[in-house]
Amino acid sequence: MNRQQPIRPHTIAIAGANGMVGRHLVEALLARGDRVIVLVRSPASHPFSPSVDVRQWQGSDPFAPVDEADAVVNLVGDPIFAKRWTQTRKQELIQTRRLATRSLVEGIRKAGGQGRTLISSTAIEYAGHTGDQQVDERAAPGKGFLADLSQLWEAEAQRVSETGARLVLLRQSLVLGREGGVLAGLLPLYRRGFGGTLDPGGQWFSWIHVNDAARLILHAFDHETITGPLISASPHPVTSREFARIFARAVHRPRLFPLPRTVMSLLWGERAALFLDSHRMVPHVALSTGFQFRFPTLEVALSDLLGKSPLPLAQLMNQEREPNPL
Repeated sequence: MNRQQPIRPHTIAIAGANGMVGRHLVEALLARGDRVIVLVRSPASHPFSPSVDVRQWQGSDPFAPVDEADAVVNLVGDPIFAKRWTQTRKQELIQTRRLATRSLVEGIRKAGGQGRTLISSTAIEYAGHTGDQQVDERAAPGKGFLADLSQLWEAEAQRVSETGARLVLLRQSLVLGREGGVLAGLLPLYRRGFGGTLDPGGQWFSWIHVNDAARLILHAFDHETITGPLISASPHPVTSREFARIFARAVHRPRLFPLPRTVMSLLWGERAALFLDSHRMVPHVALSTGFQFRFPTLEVALSDLLGKSPLPLAQLMNQEREPNPL
């Protein structure tokens, strides 16, 4: 394949910039000299850099103010695990994602979609429970609430194709970062020696370091050949058993008290599917277009995240100035 020169957009609008991936993405864009627009509900409550264009927006607005943006990144979504999945809660999770995505699509339509890009977040649960089978972006739609949610989310984003804009569907895996999310939730348990295997132990977890997650979005910006689904996950998923072993070793604590399936179901109800279903994802598109993971294995990722001096994202970005040969 021919070596491709990256095409870098000049202005990028981010919805959900106050989340963990969003904050890293803003940092990375500023580090390489791009103009950044962030769309937030309350501009005064978000202390972004003075160079960031902060605009008021909420997902229920008819259209988002993205008229100057070459690319729009949709990272909006209420936390999946925060509340029990009642029917009302399920509808909230679906509706907030659909309305926000629709508003962004209509903003692009109003601005004229030709030559623009929408990178819209979705989830690897699109494919449902995959067992031990390795799957990539070509996976068929799965079953279950999370699969249904992801499919509805993607269907809303696909409407942007009517405008002539390029669409990338970012199928996000478990993101590991110091600022919050799963890592912050598990760390106190493991440091106290209570981090055990989530039964049955053989289910696969797909994951990604937050810095790689942000860099992969930049990679999608820069490579116009990337369209459709893009799996945001390390090339090395791990089983629940391996995850517990590696995590416990990283914090120098033993693995104790495995959490049985019945207890997880009792505690979390249907939400237990987040830990019981298997997702063994291969980021085929990222690898085939030359993306290089800085944190490809869980050992390397946790060493960085739990170490005293993790490598700053800006320093990582300085190593990404030149495109990789395919």
